Amino acid sequence: MFDSLWVEKYRPSILDDLVLSEYNRKYFESLRKNQECPNLMLSGCPGIGKSTLAKILVNDILDCQELYINASEESGIDTIRSKVVGFSQTKSFDGKIKVVILDEVDGLSSVTGGTGRSSAQQALRNVMEEYAGNTRFILTCNYRYKVIPALHSRCQEFDLTPPFDDVVKRCVKILKAEGVKVENGDKKLLFDLIKSKYPDLRKIINVLQKSVINGKLYLVDNINNLEFAEDIFNKVVNKKDINNIREFYIQHEVQFGNDYHQLMKDFFEVVYSSGLEFNKKRALMLCISTAMYQHQIVMDAEINFYTCLLAISEEIG
Repeated sequence: MFDSLWVEKYRPSILDDLVLSEYNRKYFESLRKNQECPNLMLSGCPGIGKSTLAKILVNDILDCQELYINASEESGIDTIRSKVVGFSQTKSFDGKIKVVILDEVDGLSSVTGGTGRSSAQQALRNVMEEYAGNTRFILTCNYRYKVIPALHSRCQEFDLTPPFDDVVKRCVKILKAEGVKVENGDKKLLFDLIKSKYPDLRKIINVLQKSVINGKLYLVDNINNLEFAEDIFNKVVNKKDINNIREFYIQHEVQFGNDYHQLMKDFFEVVYSSGLEFNKKRALMLCISTAMYQHQIVMDAEINFYTCLLAISEEIG
């Protein structure tokens, strides 16, 4: 049913299919021998295979009973008290360990409410220790800072960011499997596309599928992100009309992938290396860092970037 979706068609089902660093691959493969594993925390940006690895560890490596919970959807303490505790307190029929997969654990509540009740993350601390005799926990997260330190200390942590060269090889392998022709002139564009979306392999595969028409790959020439950010910065410094600047970067959204968070990172580097007086430069970098923080919670990333430019233009005067 999912053959029309490349991200599902080529989703790994065994450890050998995953794009992992050499160390991570050897470690996870070593778990097969003893059929045992510690509590794990798998971290990294979206689209690198954290959830997929967690399911492979359970189904392919350990072959054990599991409870899967998407913690971003079931984020309250009641999930821990009912589902997790109910599953963890009993032993499995075959004597093997049981595993609780808490996907996107950074979505679990971490702040105690006004009622005095513990948060879900706080409640999980005791559960992980009390049922350690027969249950292990595999936690995945996009943002490590959103997970309380007590959970970090109870887990062995792994950053699953895949090696760039292996990501390129995986993309080429998928294109060959689909019979897609890549002309010599498109090879650099393909490399630049992968580089611009790295390490989000899921995003890269989706963009590749969108770019294939009748078995041929059509790619636009990606702009140099730093040069693009510098162009915007120069327009602001030269006091160009702010509405024209907004129209300019919106027209180029396809080229920079509509990734305003990356654009702000590049903008920060441009300001940092600029020849502005230090106090002025410091004020601008503070504006950008505030906008980058807000990027995680705002509904519209473009408006957030635009208001950042407004603040910068006021600071420049």
